[in-house]
Amino acid sequence: MGRVRNIWLAGTAFAGTCAVLLLAAPLPAQVTGQASIVANASVLTLAPLTASPVADLDFGTVLAGTSSSPVNLATAAGRFDLTGEPNGAITLTFTLPSALTGPSGTIPVSFAATDGLWWSPFPTAFTAFNPSAPFAVLLDGAGTLTIGITGTVSPPIGTLPGLYTGTITLSVEYL
Repeated sequence: MGRVRNIWLAGTAFAGTCAVLLLAAPLPAQVTGQASIVANASVLTLAPLTASPVADLDFGTVLAGTSSSPVNLATAAGRFDLTGEPNGAITLTFTLPSALTGPSGTIPVSFAATDGLWWSPFPTAFTAFNPSAPFAVLLDGAGTLTIGITGTVSPPIGTLPGLYTGTITLSVEYL
C-alpha cells in the first residue's frame, strides 16, 4: 500500500507541476489596434465686406499760419460706405497721413481722438471715435454703415498757395 501511495503522490506532484507550467506559459501579444473618431467642421458663410469711398476730406481754403478743421461734417468730412453681413461685427483701422503734400512741400495734418465718425444713420447723428486706434462696430440690420473722418490742417506762415493732398486709407475686417 505504500507503493500505491507513492504513485498517487507522484501523480499529484506531476499534475501540480503541469498546472504551474501551463499558467506560466506566455500568451500571444496583440500587435495591432484600431480606433476611429469623427472630424467635424462648422462652416459660416459671411457676405463679402466692402468699403467704398464716398467723399474726400475737404478742409476748404485755409489761411497760412492758422489751423482749420471742417465745420460742416456732413459735407466736408471724408466718408466711406461699408457693406457686409447684416449685424456683422467688424473692426475699422485707418492709415492716416501726418502731412499733406503740395507746392510748398508739406503741411501738417493731425487727427484727434474724436475725429473718427460713425454715422447711424448718415447724416443725422454720429458717434465720435479715435481714428488712430482700431475701432470695433456692428454693421446695421441691412449690412451697411457710413464711416467718416475729419482732422485739422495747419499750414505754416509762408506756405505757398495751392492744393495739398494726402491719402487716408480705411481697412475693414470681420471680427
